[in-house]
Amino acid sequence: MSSTETLERPLAALHHRLGARMATYRGVEAPAAFAGEAEEHAALLGGCGLTDRSWMERIAMTGEDRARFLGGLVTCDVQNLEPGGGVRGFVTDVKGRVLADPVVLAHDDRFSLVLPPGTSGAITEHLRKYVIVDRVEVSVVDDAVPLTLAGPIAARVLGAAGELPEDAHGHRYLKVAGVETYVVREPTLATPDGKVPAWTLWIPAGEAAAVVEHLLDQDQVRPVGSRAWNRLRVEAGRPLFGVDFGPANFPQETGIEDETVSYTKGCYLGQEVVARIHYRGGVNRHLRGLDFRGPSVAPGEESADDLVGRALSVDGREAGRVTSATSASDRGVLGLSILHRRAEPGADVEVEGGGSARVVELPFV
Repeated sequence: MSSTETLERPLAALHHRLGARMATYRGVEAPAAFAGEAEEHAALLGGCGLTDRSWMERIAMTGEDRARFLGGLVTCDVQNLEPGGGVRGFVTDVKGRVLADPVVLAHDDRFSLVLPPGTSGAITEHLRKYVIVDRVEVSVVDDAVPLTLAGPIAARVLGAAGELPEDAHGHRYLKVAGVETYVVREPTLATPDGKVPAWTLWIPAGEAAAVVEHLLDQDQVRPVGSRAWNRLRVEAGRPLFGVDFGPANFPQETGIEDETVSYTKGCYLGQEVVARIHYRGGVNRHLRGLDFRGPSVAPGEESADDLVGRALSVDGREAGRVTSATSASDRGVLGLSILHRRAEPGADVEVEGGGSARVVELPFV
């Protein structure tokens, strides 16, 4: 059984009752919208939104040697993690390129690695390949549904559950609607319209629908689909593995190097290349924001979607492609791209098919 089948089934009937319009998002059939993208986006910024993020995957690592072993395969410092703490990093190959960007969560007896969709099998096999005499076991975990509660009143909604983790990637077990739930603090999303705190609840699959109904009964909590959630993360300038960057990229090209790479920890696979880039060279491409203008990007959801994949050029030379785009109400259309350095912030790039975009530093302001 695939992770999609395991995670989607518990909430399918509830999504239908709530009037969800379904669509494929990150390889998973998920609600695209309920009432509408604009209303749901407003809830995330001014109240509280609850979104099904069943595209996320997890693996577990157990065994006495897990900290030393994993430390040799990721860019982040996991050996100094205390139980209840977490850190985001990259799994890199021998050439220093990105295979995935797990969030590593430390427990008393194991690590949990939260991974992008479609990567848990490959990363499990990648890690197992390096187990020689190490006392380590790695396995895929697919017994829970991840739901993210986000917005300025999210902490108040969860207040009855107990003391919430406040540090990014901090986590603990709490009772939510009487159900033992694994609660993880997400990094705050800083958008041009304000900061949005968020917590992800990993709920046992059989209990997920009841917990969702309990949360939606709370004042100012509304269901949010993938379109509004994606709009929020683009406005916050947060890139996604498999969307904005992937195995062709070095950590320094992704825009999240500062939070994912430690230059003081011990050796890891690909470290020589990553360190050489950092200390001696740098990269020619960087994650940038795009502020679109022109007739090819008239307001509307479809125009933003249609931009993804289009080439971006400076003086007739391609500098990159649009990787994400969203209609951002009064700000027009915003997007993300990993661009060659010839497209510096402040420059205008030509968009394939017509129109242009201003290159900007992230986050958007």
